[in-house]
Amino acid sequence: MKENVIDDSARIDDRVILASGCLIGAHSILMGKIELGSKVCIANNSVLYGPLKIGDSTYIGDNVIIGHPTRDPLKKFMETQDREDLLVSDGCVIGKESVVRSGCVIYTDTKIGTQVKFGHNCLIREFTEIGDLTNVGTNTVIEGQSKIGSHISIQSSVFIPLYSTVEDQVFLGPNCKLTNDKYVDRKPCQLKGPIIKKKASIGANAVIMPGITVGEGAIIGASAVVTKNVPPYTIWMGIPAKLYKKVPSDWNKK
Repeated sequence: MKENVIDDSARIDDRVILASGCLIGAHSILMGKIELGSKVCIANNSVLYGPLKIGDSTYIGDNVIIGHPTRDPLKKFMETQDREDLLVSDGCVIGKESVVRSGCVIYTDTKIGTQVKFGHNCLIREFTEIGDLTNVGTNTVIEGQSKIGSHISIQSSVFIPLYSTVEDQVFLGPNCKLTNDKYVDRKPCQLKGPIIKKKASIGANAVIMPGITVGEGAIIGASAVVTKNVPPYTIWMGIPAKLYKKVPSDWNKK
């Protein structure tokens, strides 16, 4: 078995379990109950909070935070100065052969599948689920308590708010925004993110309003503002978005 390589400046908690062939770079900190699969690479200056499991052959880049504590543990830590107060969640899971590039912050209580790839400086908040073989573009924000499926392409600078659902094989174009607050914080309401059904495509800079369902295989044009539910396999464009035509049969995803 290949030996682990740990830089002398790294700080590794006694509760950390390493499989064979792991690499941990300079000044990285692993605290709490953490399990690393074989051939996991943790680059420089990254901080990992347990409980945490990372699958085989996953790469964690420079200056990454994984298992970031939520508000209540942070508040308690500020009162007690006891690091154990930061390690009280149900934990985070990242599947095998995933890539988390530099600058990403992934909160605790997230479940990330296999072969998921993140660009730089992504923020993934707590209670988010991401399926297998999904790509999350640079500067994307997923605000938490959302379910993101498998085989999804999320381009750069996408915003996904609380309580959103994005099903399998969806395309989210660069800078598109999903929203969840019908009254933009001017009066109380139940936050409700959109539901993007499988195989739908959202164009660059499009805005999907709260609670909207974009139907299976539908296409939303660039810069459209979607204010009503979109039927399956239709194309919508404009502000507010209106029906343009049905999706041509040779455009449909298999």
